[in-house]
Amino acid sequence: MKRVPFPVIQAAKGFEPGAVDFVFRHFEGFIASRCLCDCTDEYGNTRSYVDDDLRYQAEIALFRAIEHFQFREPPDDFMPLNDRAEKYVSL
Repeated sequence: MKRVPFPVIQAAKGFEPGAVDFVFRHFEGFIASRCLCDCTDEYGNTRSYVDDDLRYQAEIALFRAIEHFQFREPPDDFMPLNDRAEKYVSL
């Protein structure tokens, strides 16, 4: 799964429209997959559909999560992923 770049998250926290839209598009498929409902028709066929009310509530929750996201300073012993990989990989 791709990650949302940190500068985009910072811009979304400031409610920049393009950044918020980027975050919503990033999570669009995940939200839709979690909002699936099944229904059975009169012939016994089961079909899945995205419940619009659930999707709307999930999008509201995502917007609130962006609004309340808090940035913290990394701990003193923080080592970026690239540095950790080089430290533990020997050729």
